[in-house]
Amino acid sequence: MNKKDVGRRHRQAREEVLGLTVAEYAQAVGVKEVTVYAWEAGRSYVPHEVMGMLEKNYGVSASWMIVGEKEKKSAAKQERKKSESTLELLAQAVDELRKSAPYPAPKIPMLALGVSAGLPAEGGDEVTEEIDLTEMLLEHPDNTYFIRVVGDSMTDAGIGNGDMLIVDCAVKPRSGQVVIAKVFGELTVKRYLTQNNAPVLRAENRRYKDIAITPDMEFSIVGVVRSCIKHF
Repeated sequence: MNKKDVGRRHRQAREEVLGLTVAEYAQAVGVKEVTVYAWEAGRSYVPHEVMGMLEKNYGVSASWMIVGEKEKKSAAKQERKKSESTLELLAQAVDELRKSAPYPAPKIPMLALGVSAGLPAEGGDEVTEEIDLTEMLLEHPDNTYFIRVVGDSMTDAGIGNGDMLIVDCAVKPRSGQVVIAKVFGELTVKRYLTQNNAPVLRAENRRYKDIAITPDMEFSIVGVVRSCIKHF
């Protein structure tokens, strides 16, 4: 399954079948606009749950979206009630998906032992508590998403290529925080600063220059980075 091809067909379905803008679609599905852009640009996969929802409620063939086979629309679309708007149906479908999702998240046991970074230490395997990662890592679950880092511009901040970031879109960014920003339609992770009342995006790698944001630039902050999950 080619991500870019799937993303291109997802965009066709959104525009030609649903007739929605990115903003309308993102709001109805309950994701950020940047997530929809990532799907349609092939930077991340369109979730199977979303493809299944589009087929069930709008007749968009999942087979067509995945591999380009069959017709884009199935006969099911013709059976929908004309009086129901696209946005209403989409919102209902998303609510059904959320209700059917397994919740609460499984809890992970935490051992009483504190691991030594020096000489080995003796310890038992007593479980002191169980950790819910959703409660621990996500302050605003409905406005939080994961994004994978590509590149080395933030290595001095401990963020490397391939790391997974947890991004909160519900908080207002403050100077000094690491953020996901969109500049001229492209996403980037940088440290957000204000200098002389003007925003600046700073890399945490001396090889990269600051990005000074001017009034004529297309610029927005998508969210604040809350955590970095590293893979070893």
